[in-house]
Amino acid sequence: MTAIEQIKESVTKLYKFRDEYFTTHGTDAAANKNKEVQEEINKTLKFIDSIKDQVSIENKGELCFLRGRVLNATAEYSAEAEEELGRATRFNLPDAWNELGEVQYKKGDLVAAQTCFEKALKLAQNKVYYRNMSMLMRSLPWKTGNEREQNVEKGLDYAKKAIQLDMGDGHSWLVLGNAYLASFFTIDSKLESLKNCKAAYNKAASDPLAALLPELHFSRFHLQWYEEDYAGALRSLQRASELEPSWLECKSKFDECHKFLAKLTLMVKNKGQISHRRLTTLSSEINLNQLGPYEKGGTNLTNGKQPDLVPLSLLGEGSNQDKIILGKVVCTVIPESGIPFSMCIVDKEGDCIAVTVYNWASGYGVKIGDSVAVVAPVLKTHSIEISKEERLEFRSIRVALPLMLVVNKRPVGVNQVATSQIVSQQKPE
Repeated sequence: MTAIEQIKESVTKLYKFRDEYFTTHGTDAAANKNKEVQEEINKTLKFIDSIKDQVSIENKGELCFLRGRVLNATAEYSAEAEEELGRATRFNLPDAWNELGEVQYKKGDLVAAQTCFEKALKLAQNKVYYRNMSMLMRSLPWKTGNEREQNVEKGLDYAKKAIQLDMGDGHSWLVLGNAYLASFFTIDSKLESLKNCKAAYNKAASDPLAALLPELHFSRFHLQWYEEDYAGALRSLQRASELEPSWLECKSKFDECHKFLAKLTLMVKNKGQISHRRLTTLSSEINLNQLGPYEKGGTNLTNGKQPDLVPLSLLGEGSNQDKIILGKVVCTVIPESGIPFSMCIVDKEGDCIAVTVYNWASGYGVKIGDSVAVVAPVLKTHSIEISKEERLEFRSIRVALPLMLVVNKRPVGVNQVATSQIVSQQKPE
């Protein structure tokens, strides 16, 4: 075996150790992973440096690439890796260009990263190159909404190309899922995009190695939270944190969501924590004319048909297509992320329920005492186990678009509709 072949083998072993760490050590050892990977990096570098003089001149570019790849095996930016890979790109190796692009991404120089990934793709088609381009396109800064949409569309195209090269690669399915999720929240808001996103994440989870990627579980959290699978969303955050304890956003996001859900539960139970006298007054002020256009007829949202006004107690689980409910706002509860905008309302009978609204433009909302009607309310009963000692239970009505609301006799207009956004710390996939 030649010197360069020995070095290739040692680098392959290093990445196998890193990528399959949990299959050999178990997730209980997650806190030790970064330290042990760094030890393996040091051993590999020492070995490479001990035989690098034996590498033939024609393999010098490959040597620089392999040494740079070792230095780039952690999540942090390495100036030494950048320097080593810069030398390797002089030999026009596609893998070197891709690896240098990853270094530039970690450095925060997205323009340089794009240049590197594009040069790699000009030299060869590779699923990793396409995955990196997909991730990058969704991270690029933008000046206009149209430019942003174009970037997201390109990111989706790159993700699809990665899958076409290897349908069995779980990491590529994760990137495709993220691309569909970005498309949903940025471009089309089509349920088909969410369906494709969920299917891609499920494909990724079926890959034993991809299932151990914390990024998969953090990505799934966003989808589950939007679909109000709160129990699943919290489990995903916990799993991501277990797999990468140093990723602090997972724990802070869990705490944020827990705080929101606990407060919402409390507010539903205590009917906004307002006084009994105030509550009685609000309930007595509920009148049919607060239904606005639905008091005596329908609109295009109901195909001209007047929906039936029902009390909260008569709502069925899931969609209540031909119904409308009416109540008074007793409180608002909004998570730090702003999604969803939530309120609690009481109806004429004094029952209280949470109402979660999505895609409501910034600057709009309701205040205590406002009348709110919900057309075709979608009811869900939540039971969320936080721990053996804590379980949160409440009912909520999900409003995907504020157009389904009537606030103080007036239907919410299209000028109040915006696209929900996912906001999280940037992390390479």
